Amino acid sequence: MIEVLQRKDRAYIAQIANELGLSARLVTFHLSILSTSGFVESEYGLSNPRETPPRAVRYYQVTPKVDKVLNEFVASLGK
Repeated sequence: MIEVLQRKDRAYIAQIANELGLSARLVTFHLSILSTSGFVESEYGLSNPRETPPRAVRYYQVTPKVDKVLNEFVASLGK
C-alpha cells in the first residue's frame, strides 16, 4: 500500500484495492492502522471530475515518517 501511495502520490480506497487486487474492506483496515501509526494521512476530495456526478472520496497519502523510518532502518543495516 505504501508503494502504491508513493507511486500515485495519493489515492482512494477503491484505487488501492484495484491496484493490489484486494478487497476494499481489507485495504480500509490496513489504512486505518497505517493512519493511527502516522504513516499515512487522509483528506476528503472529489473522485474523477469526469464522473457524473463526482463522488466524495477519502484520499490517502504517505507522510514524511515513511522515509524517516526507512532511512533509519537502512542505516541500521550498515552498523
